[in-house]
Order: sequence, then structure tokens, then C-alpha cells
Amino acid sequence: MTKLKIRKKLWKVATITFLGFATFQAADSAQAATLDLTSPTSKGVLPTEITSVGGVVLDIVGENNTRVTSQLGASQLFRGYYDRGNPKNYRGNPGTIGIDNNFTESIINKLGGGIKELAVRFTLFDGDSGAKDKDPDTQNALLLNDIEFGYFGQVSTKQTDALGNVDSGDPGGIGFRSESLDTGWLYVTNASTLSNFYASLLNKPKVVYQLRDTDPYDNFYDFKQGIDSTFIKVTPAQSVPEPMTIFGTLTAGALGITLRRKQKQQQKSTINT
Repeated sequence: MTKLKIRKKLWKVATITFLGFATFQAADSAQAATLDLTSPTSKGVLPTEITSVGGVVLDIVGENNTRVTSQLGASQLFRGYYDRGNPKNYRGNPGTIGIDNNFTESIINKLGGGIKELAVRFTLFDGDSGAKDKDPDTQNALLLNDIEFGYFGQVSTKQTDALGNVDSGDPGGIGFRSESLDTGWLYVTNASTLSNFYASLLNKPKVVYQLRDTDPYDNFYDFKQGIDSTFIKVTPAQSVPEPMTIFGTLTAGALGITLRRKQKQQQKSTINT
């Protein structure tokens, strides 16, 4: 084999290796881009404005199937121990994670008089609510407007970096783990819980997110990591035409085409005569 052929062969191998690596990187980036961008509610994929990691995302489905999706930016959230962290007025037990003031009476009125599904997504560094951590299972409760919605230690989570790139070596876990930047969803359909939450929104159009700890002040929480974005969007329910309406539309269209053809034929006959 000549030197030229050897060089060509080596170049081919190097090219294939590079392309394979690039493909792997693209696939990994695609996975990161879609991480946690699908809500567990029946509405599924989130609006494109929602970031893949960071802040608090709230996805509400009203009784009329209208969807309200909000994201409270990471920069507006709590960091530290709840007896000495910041913002100062968020300290205590329960401690405040953040307050979303983007809701209005007009937005709440679009929910059709109630809520039938709700999901909330958190990104938290060093939550210590993993199975082997200080506060596993039910020790850290999530409150929305003083109403209990579940437990941080029971959430399925995935580890990423601050830009949402998935840690390929992380199989995922339950709870927000120690020394890990985890993101995960809590999903609620309990009618009583959702009814009480809706009533709280009617009383004061805002959402106060809080963490209640059975043994407070022993853990550092960092809710500020991730991509910083604040956003709210109302998506009306899509109306589906009745079958007879669809049939009527198709029939009218077919008749219109037939009439136009007859008119053209008559015009041609007139010209020929």
C-alpha cells in the first residue's frame, strides 16, 4: 500500500470518527433542549418561550381547557439557609421560594371557573431531598398559597448544568439531590386541592411558592441556578367543529366547484356560438 493510500485511509477514519462524535454531540444537545419542556398535564409540550431549566414553571389547565403557563425567573428566587438566606423576607418555616405576581384577575377569569389539572416544575441545587439525603420522602413539602401540593422528596428529577445540558452519566433520581442541580415536575389533579388553590387566586391573583421542612434551618437551598426567564401566557382551548359542520363545509365546497364548472361550460358555449 502506498503512502498516499494510507493517508487517504487515515483521513477517512478520522472523518468518520469526527462525524460520529458530532452526531453524538448533536443528539445530546437535542436531549438537553427538550429536557423538561413537556408538562405532565394533558397539554403536553410547553410554549417555546419556557426555558429547559431554571426558575419555577407553573402549568394550569382550566375547566374550559384553557391553558395558563407561567415561569418565574431564577433571579427572583431564594438562596441560602431559611434562617439567614436571601431575600430576607423569604426566611422562616415555611420558607418562601418565590412570589409570582404576573397573574391578574383577567387571566384567572379565563380558566372557566376552576382548575382541573396543574403541574409545577422546579430547578434546585443541593435540595438534600434525595433518598440518601437529610430530608428524603415527605420531609420537605411544597406549598402554593399555603396549600400543600406534594413533597420534594417524591419528585422524579434529572441532573443538568445551568444551561440545561443533561449529565449523560446521571440515570435520574427521586428527590432533589445533594450537590446536584436537579429539575423535576409535581403533578396534581386532586379536585379539593385545585378548588382551594383556585379560590386563593380569586382572593389574591398571585402565586406564593413555599417549602415547609419538618426539621428546618439545617439545609442550604439554591433556587437561583439555571436560565433566568419570567413569562406568562394564556392559550385558549381549541374548538373542534361538529361532524355535521365539517360535512356541510365539504358539501358547500363541492357544490361551489360544480357551479363554477357549469358557468365555465356555459361561457364556452356562448363564445362558440
